[in-house]
Amino acid sequence: MSASDTDMRLPAASPPPRPNAAGSRMSIMGKLLGILRDPPPEFVFEVAADGIAFSRTRPAASVQHVPLNPGVIAPSPVKENILDPAAFADAVRKLTPPASGRGKRRAALILPDNCVRIAVLDFDTLPAKEEERRPLINFRLRKSVPFDIDEAALSYFPQAGKKVIVALAPSEIVAHYETPFRAAGLLPGLVTVSSLAMLDLLPETSAQAAGSVVRDKLSSLVLAHHSPGALTVLALSGGVVTIARTLEMGDSELDTLDEIIAAVYPTLAYIEDQTRARPEKLFIAGFTQEPESSTRLSAELDIPVEAIHESYPGLAGYLASLAPNIRKKAAA
Repeated sequence: MSASDTDMRLPAASPPPRPNAAGSRMSIMGKLLGILRDPPPEFVFEVAADGIAFSRTRPAASVQHVPLNPGVIAPSPVKENILDPAAFADAVRKLTPPASGRGKRRAALILPDNCVRIAVLDFDTLPAKEEERRPLINFRLRKSVPFDIDEAALSYFPQAGKKVIVALAPSEIVAHYETPFRAAGLLPGLVTVSSLAMLDLLPETSAQAAGSVVRDKLSSLVLAHHSPGALTVLALSGGVVTIARTLEMGDSELDTLDEIIAAVYPTLAYIEDQTRARPEKLFIAGFTQEPESSTRLSAELDIPVEAIHESYPGLAGYLASLAPNIRKKAAA
């Protein structure tokens, strides 16, 4: 991965814009990933083990999709992901619009959750200087990741409450995902993962004060994203990601519901133990057996469950972050 032109970072967000009369806010994705740039990338792609989705961003258009056969890619943070480079490159070419000029066209690239490691670190103090922060974060993570952290593509974002969210992956894994997009004349200016990209699909709460609506931070919520071979669990409180876990799972949703319940339950119990309050709602994405999955998860975990009905929720969340007040339905 070329550090000069690829941003797999969660860069420091610019100061939030002043609310207008309608009480607008900077999107969650904007806070975490710094993507509210002018202009945004022209294209956005989401890669999953079973297919690739594409949309323009200016203006947002209908989502196009090309399926991938089993065995083309196998997301992993430690092994080669692109098992059939020719088939992967062919799918990218089918989706990429013809070039109208000579220059590179910018694109956002959303990768599978389980090809990177996401962590939330707590710090008593975080050095102000970048050259002091990275070695400290490396030290905290060195023994917990199964690859050379000094050679990894690593990024971080300091959140409220002295919590830092970190995303990291071996640089060569990210580079291999980028290769066919670069060959198609695209410049992956932002690289992120599906679960972080979909955060703008989660709701915000509002409170009544003095007869007017006051925007509040996110309530305590949990997101469970099921993708082929993996489950990612994110916990948010007050707009801050407090817990991040990605676990290996089977590909069949119904066959793995017991595993999913077993994976989510400790997170709910931990939050309740730490805050003396149960999360308000569990949001699920990537669950196709609806409403059966929501009904069972709600009953077994004793929490309201709401499904995010998006075939490519990372792409939908990215598009929503570009227009926070207009939730775009991205049906593949």
